[in-house]
Amino acid sequence: MKIICSIGPNVKKNIDIDNLVKSGMDMMRFNFSHINYDHAKELMMYSKQRHPRIPIIQDLQGNKLRISPMLKGEIKVYENEEVLFCSEKHYLSHSKGNDGELIIPIKLEGEFSLLYKVKELLMKDATMKFKVEGINEDEEIIYTKVIRGGIIRGGKGINAPGIDRSKMSLTSKDKRDIIYGLKNRVDIICLSYVTCSKNILELRSFINKMIKNDSSLKMPNIWAKIECLEGVKNVEHIIKVVDGIMLGRGDLSAEINMLEFPKIQLKLINIMRKSNKDFVIGTYILESMKYSSVPSPAEINDIYNFINNKVNGVMLTGEVAVGRYPLETVSFLKNMINTYK
Repeated sequence: MKIICSIGPNVKKNIDIDNLVKSGMDMMRFNFSHINYDHAKELMMYSKQRHPRIPIIQDLQGNKLRISPMLKGEIKVYENEEVLFCSEKHYLSHSKGNDGELIIPIKLEGEFSLLYKVKELLMKDATMKFKVEGINEDEEIIYTKVIRGGIIRGGKGINAPGIDRSKMSLTSKDKRDIIYGLKNRVDIICLSYVTCSKNILELRSFINKMIKNDSSLKMPNIWAKIECLEGVKNVEHIIKVVDGIMLGRGDLSAEINMLEFPKIQLKLINIMRKSNKDFVIGTYILESMKYSSVPSPAEINDIYNFINNKVNGVMLTGEVAVGRYPLETVSFLKNMINTYK
């Protein structure tokens, strides 16, 4: 089972990559939702030269909803408070709202009406929750009441269970990032929020167009990240057009009923075992080790089951990217894999 490490703020210098490799990292993952092109290029070039056996994964943002960067600073919201979410278009002319209304712009590439059937909005892996109480279609406003509060800031991810993703396509940001990834010879491109095979076919078509215009570019392996209910339902069709599947447990847990989560995970494990294609599980692998040098028994049990079920890899995110014990986390995981394989 492979260990994938998310490259984040903890990796500042080339030696940090060396240390992760020594600890047991098998693959590097760059999250293009938050990326510094220059710094990423430096790390990628170094890894290609020093550690050529370590594949580089480009994780595209996909159709992830976020608070618009038009919102400056931080806003703390509390239970039962009314919060208005709106389109960027509306926010440009009504950023202060009426009578002190708290109004928050959503960055969405597509029609704002895609959100009109949504019953709730969630943030921070569903620890923040907003109940939809009304919609003004003409003004592109969604009225909500805070069920669980927290901090809102520009760039923060939003989960909107029930959003109509059928009309969404490859975003302009993803296209820029793909071109960057191809030029820097990433080994795997993973598209987030895949709901159907059409998403992957569009991605392949775009890459083929880039390769046709520049023969020095090569087609990388293509993975689909499954993190919404539509993706789960269509996974057997998606498998046919990808080289691998990544289960994004963080966003998926906010998109579905949590009681359904174990069944969905087991369903995907069983489907992927028959497919002979790569299957990687990401997020909440050793979450407790972000702040502790010792993992929880529940995490150990989870990883043990992944090993027994022949999962191809697990992806460490915050544990490595921002955690206090990144090297200890990777070393522990490597030792556990070697013990039980």
